[in-house]
Amino acid sequence: MTAKGVLGVLACPILEDELIYSMSTDSEISNVYLLDNAHAKSIKVKLVRNRINHTIIDVDAFLDKKCRISDDDYTIVIWMMDLGLHEEPIDLRTALEKHMRIMEERVDALVLYYGLCGNGMKNIDVWAEDNLKIPMAIIRDRDGNIVDDCIAAAIGGTKRYLELLKKYPGIMYFTPAFATNYDDLLGRMELFKGVDTGDDSMLKMVFEMADYHEVMKIDTGLGDRSEFDAATKKFADRLNFDIIELEDGWVTLEPADRVYAEAKGFLER
Repeated sequence: MTAKGVLGVLACPILEDELIYSMSTDSEISNVYLLDNAHAKSIKVKLVRNRINHTIIDVDAFLDKKCRISDDDYTIVIWMMDLGLHEEPIDLRTALEKHMRIMEERVDALVLYYGLCGNGMKNIDVWAEDNLKIPMAIIRDRDGNIVDDCIAAAIGGTKRYLELLKKYPGIMYFTPAFATNYDDLLGRMELFKGVDTGDDSMLKMVFEMADYHEVMKIDTGLGDRSEFDAATKKFADRLNFDIIELEDGWVTLEPADRVYAEAKGFLER
């Protein structure tokens, strides 16, 4: 079957590599539109790097329906979200509900490149079914559960994540996108609430109190390897962390494949 219609994407920058991966392997896409905002900076580079043809459009023009979105064949519209929303789960939930209501007027189906994110997104699928006129997909594990976060998405789900935490406690986990965004993310973590993340001495003290001394590279095979290596080294050097790598057998692209297939499936005729 062939997909026909418009798929709206609301994505966290930490999971944009998974989105790029799925789009770059899909030959049926006719049009890709990216809403231009401050949070789309890195995905712009990745779209070009992966030779994904796309059109950048103004957010206000999209909201005011002043730009035509082609619904010929299979079209994707991407709206990148603010990493700062992760600071308070309730703010993230409120923002995504608002954006989904806006998007449903212009697209035929929705997909969220998010997990539970501190339980802020708990039962978001139930909310969507009750409140939206169009179907919505979100990243899940093979048992149908919404993944906990970006790390869980990279290794197959929350159950697997708990196994990782048990085997490797007290460690910072870096996927490629997490590594290249860690400056923005540290201040959003519960561990650093109220801490000036620009103050390295304070960061070191908090990490020391939490007994964190290592950063683990979780190589998903996505993103740019040289950027991943450089960003992880910069973090480790800055905070005197040791770098270790997660062994083979943990990483999987199943959640990424599953959510994209589900979302695209809404549009298959």
